[in-house]
Amino acid sequence: MRIIRRYSNRKLYDTKESHYVTLAQVAAMIRAGDEIQVIHRDTGNDLTTATMALIIAEEERAAPKLGAAGLHKIVRTGRIV
Repeated sequence: MRIIRRYSNRKLYDTKESHYVTLAQVAAMIRAGDEIQVIHRDTGNDLTTATMALIIAEEERAAPKLGAAGLHKIVRTGRIV
């Protein structure tokens, strides 16, 4: 499990490599097969799900893949199927 700390200023810190990372770099880690967990540095709250949702939103904004119909379906059903 790769632990990523999220700071109050929204910076992400990879504790394995000891440096700051971007959302795109976190996405690349996941694609490479790493299991990640994002923890808020100050509160200890698990932000993994919210961070993954941000990754999807950023990627969809940059190059839409799901389209409006696909996103409507996700919102309606609460599932990606």
